[in-house]
Amino acid sequence: MKSTIVFVLTFILALMLEGLVFPSDLVWYKPEWTLLVILYWVIALPFKVGVGIAWFLGLLVDLLQGGVIGQHSLTYVVVTAACASLYKRLRMYRRWQQSIFIFLLISINQLVGFWIDHYTGDADPTLMIFMPALVSAILWPWLFVLLRSIRRLYSIQ
Repeated sequence: MKSTIVFVLTFILALMLEGLVFPSDLVWYKPEWTLLVILYWVIALPFKVGVGIAWFLGLLVDLLQGGVIGQHSLTYVVVTAACASLYKRLRMYRRWQQSIFIFLLISINQLVGFWIDHYTGDADPTLMIFMPALVSAILWPWLFVLLRSIRRLYSIQ
């Protein structure tokens, strides 16, 4: 019960951060908060958080951002499945090595999202689509330490 409350609170906080409005000049520098939190919990507790939760949170992000329904669900499921299949290996990496892997996963998220946006006519080709992945990778070590300390504080296993 305690673990469920902590999961829900971390996901709510991530969704709140996802909903922050950035100035139009800085919109490319917005991290993928919800996906980062999902990836942490998949690495830490892969049997409690998985593809189903990623799909649901993706739908919530779609509703929050007003985009194509199912776009974030699809990308979150793809990235979460990739992370879940490699979680044992990721646990052994140092934080900076995990950041590189997080960059690659969120780049896949951004690329698939761009393809969907391009197909619907909402996106122009630019390499800036990878900037959220870079910002998220830079934030990963600090987010990892924060969420790990929360997990240890409440003895979630």
